[in-house]
Amino acid sequence: MPTVRKCLPSVILSFAATRLSLTSAFVLSTPAHMTATPFLSRLPPRSLSSTHLSMSSLSGNLVSVESCIEAHNSKDNGPVFVDASWYLSSDQNGLVDYEAGPRIDGAKFFDIDDVASKGEILNPKGLPHMMPPKELFEKVMDAIGIERSDHVVIYGKEGCMFTARAWYQLRAMGHPADQVHLMQGGLKEWRDKGGKIETGLKKGISSESLNDSIDAVYVGEEAKGIVSIDDVLATVNNGNDADSIILDARSAGRFCAEAPEPREGVRGGHMPGSFNVPATELIDANDSTKIRQPEELQIAFRNAGVDVNTEKQIICSCGSGVMAALIAFALEECGRDPSKTVVYDGSWTEWGLDPDTPIDK
Repeated sequence: MPTVRKCLPSVILSFAATRLSLTSAFVLSTPAHMTATPFLSRLPPRSLSSTHLSMSSLSGNLVSVESCIEAHNSKDNGPVFVDASWYLSSDQNGLVDYEAGPRIDGAKFFDIDDVASKGEILNPKGLPHMMPPKELFEKVMDAIGIERSDHVVIYGKEGCMFTARAWYQLRAMGHPADQVHLMQGGLKEWRDKGGKIETGLKKGISSESLNDSIDAVYVGEEAKGIVSIDDVLATVNNGNDADSIILDARSAGRFCAEAPEPREGVRGGHMPGSFNVPATELIDANDSTKIRQPEELQIAFRNAGVDVNTEKQIICSCGSGVMAALIAFALEECGRDPSKTVVYDGSWTEWGLDPDTPIDK
């Protein structure tokens, strides 16, 4: 399985090496972060009625700001709006921004770092934002006030291009796929087009504020559409005979080990036989809260040597599992059956830290 994106000499890739790294760049969790904390309290869900239905005109994975405003203003039970802003730089924090406001009126916050597997038992390698256990996900959905019948609109603030991870997580853990949407545009466009805004302080949901003694109402599932390092290693070892291919969303510089990895101890390079589809090729060049049109996405995959309709399973990888979800989203926008696409949750952080995994440069 040859790598299509060749690693060119340094002089040619000097530009690529300076490109913005789009996969997670923060340092791995500290031991304090990995310590399990008991749950303390839980906010009640909006409704406990099994007959409650969320009446929403929204359809499709990607929904416009205008249609979101219309749904928000509807007198019927509209969608739940969720701010899932997350940033590479430690200079900006999505939860802090959400709590300070402004935000979409009534919006909740979903923290991919907090709603994750943590601690020595669940996450012995201390990898960032790994899929959480079902029980934690269910309690968070209750605390946010989301029922399985609800449509959920995920959005981000300016400069955020990582909301696809929350979209993928909700679907992977059991929320109906046709009821989870990404807003095509951010908070600024919402406000500019007359969407209702909420100001003032508002506390976000934290796993530490959940009550461990109360059974969850929301019924979730253990994460599906996720593969482990062993699954990826099997694909690499089987070469051209493998029933899967690997797509990597990191920059070309990192893919070819011409740009340094942002995490200490992580080797540079890529999984043998993998294809490089930089996330920058999937995001609108003028607005990081928007995803390119399907025709442009098709071109990006084609240029990387990837057939979006391949019968082989596609494994999506990146730095730490965030932009891998964007590849999965883009593939589905191109018409690919989502059941044939999975995300490698540990991604390059796990692979590059392991001294025994094979690497090409």
